[in-house]
Formats: sequence, C-alpha cells, structure tokens
Amino acid sequence: MVAFLHDLVLQAHGCEAAARVPAGPYESSQDQRPRRDHYDVIEVQATTTQRDDNIAIDVHDVHVIRGRTHILRGVSCSIARGACAAILGPNGGGKTTLTRCITGNMFITQGRVRVLGETIGQTDIRALRRRIAVVHPAVDSGEAHRSGAVVDAELTAHEAVLTGFFGTVALYDRPMPEQHERADQLLGHVGLSMRRDLRFELMSTGEQRRCMLARALAHTPELLILDEPTAGLDIAGREQVLATLDLLLEQPDPPAVLLITHHVEELSPKTSQVILLRDGQIIADGKPDDIITPEALTDTFACKVFVRKLHGRFWPEVLPEAWADLVQQRGP
Repeated sequence: MVAFLHDLVLQAHGCEAAARVPAGPYESSQDQRPRRDHYDVIEVQATTTQRDDNIAIDVHDVHVIRGRTHILRGVSCSIARGACAAILGPNGGGKTTLTRCITGNMFITQGRVRVLGETIGQTDIRALRRRIAVVHPAVDSGEAHRSGAVVDAELTAHEAVLTGFFGTVALYDRPMPEQHERADQLLGHVGLSMRRDLRFELMSTGEQRRCMLARALAHTPELLILDEPTAGLDIAGREQVLATLDLLLEQPDPPAVLLITHHVEELSPKTSQVILLRDGQIIADGKPDDIITPEALTDTFACKVFVRKLHGRFWPEVLPEAWADLVQQRGP
C-alpha cells in the first residue's frame, strides 16, 4: 500500500521516474553504480537520428534495479512510428520489464523513456495509456487492470470488443451506434465475424487472443504492444494471430507495433527492426536480415542455433547433437 501511494504522489507531481527509486545499496555507494561492461551492442542500424515526432518509443540508458538484482543494464533503443519491431530474448532476459517501463507500469532506476513524444514520469500517464494498446496471453487471469488482459467471460465477442472503447472489464457504458459498427468491422478484420454472438468463455484460446487484438484496436491506438501474443496456442491458432497482425500492418497508417517474443519464427515478414535482449542488455539492434544470424541467436539464447529464411520468415533449428550440452549447462 505504501508503494502504491508513493507511485500516486510521483505521478501527481510529474516527477521523473529516474529520480525516484527505493532506497538501496546502489544509492549510497559510487562504486556500485550500474555497470555496462557485459556486452558490446551490435549497432547495425542507428535509429536515434530520427526526428522525435517520427519516433514512437525512445529508451535511453535505462537501468532497473530491485534490491541487489540488476534487471536492465543501460538499455537504449528507439522505434519509429508505424514500424513493426520485435524484441527477442530468452526467458528472464528483461523483455517484460522493458515493456512495463515503456507502458509506465514500472519505475526505472536511471535513464529516460519517451513514448509517443511524452516522457514517462513527466506526463499524465493515464492520458498516454489511452494511446497505447497491450495484448498479452493473460486473458483468463485476475489481473483485470492490465490493458487488454481480461474481459468478462460472459460477454459475447462483440461486447468484449466494445469494452475496448471504455477500457473496462465488463460493458458498463452504453455504446454509440458507430462503436457497434466499428466493433463489427474489427471482428471481421481478425476473422471472427461468425463468432460475433458467441460468449468469450466458449471461444478457443486462439479466438480469444484474436478477440483481444480486436479489442485493443477499438480506440485506434498509436502504439500496439504484443507481449508473447501466441503463447499457449497450437500451430493453427498461432498462424491465425500472426496472419491477423500481418493484415493490420497492411492497413493505411498502421500503429507502431512492438512484438515481445522468444520465438524467431513469429516475426512477420513486415518486421523492420529486431532487438536482441539478454541478461538485461541489448546485444544487437538492426534490420532482421542483419540481426537474425546463427551467431547472434547462439549468443542470445546460449544454445547453438542454426537459422534459415523461407518465404520471408526465419526458422531456427537446434540439432539433437546439441542436446547433451544443453542438459549439462542447465543441469543441477
């Protein structure tokens, strides 16, 4: 409760997140300043030279420290408006933490985060979040206040999409006729027109995920964050979600899309930027053809990986000969 009240006070005063962190060992000793000596970033294509009004996300020298755990270490990257970018990395590499920093759900220890021209910690975070949509696999969890996470299971697909206009779990408001029309259009875009009147709880997991994507697009966001959107889906469900994303990117004036994943094969052929994140540090950032290489993926995932490109998509391969080494590395 104390931390919650502390967050509210900071937001009310517009304090910069970097200047407000819990007291800890990193504040009292200069020799414990955040380190930057773990990886050399492969800067294949610099993006920081773009005009600020063309940048959707600008992260500069961000560190996140909790207790004695250094979660993010000097992360810097920028993503253009209207672009499709992906952050790839192993579990525990810092992908979700970085996402929470971008959406203003986590205070940073050092650095600066600008999203859609607004600096996190110096802007009305509620107004900024209305310009952002987040889709992640927690559609059946109790985290009802995370954007795009939960809808009332009793709602129909159409009603679930309507809640996206109001940012609510259930449908408490009376939608306007044009909102009903827009909801039907979005269901068509994600291939769920035939499921319009089906209750959310009766849809398959893949259908629920696509319904959540339609809900996220209801208020026409400028930034769409997809946090492992195909987690738990079978092959058909995964491909349906990816096809929906591809169609979205073909629309005029699409939102900036940030895909968070550890599956290389999930990258859309329209992905223009790939960021590799490991141990809280960016180790490569650039065009997919330059970044998705056997050497870079092997370094990122600590596993000997081969990769091939087929029909515009990347497909990783790990040979069975490498399994013994993996078991030894991760064994007790």
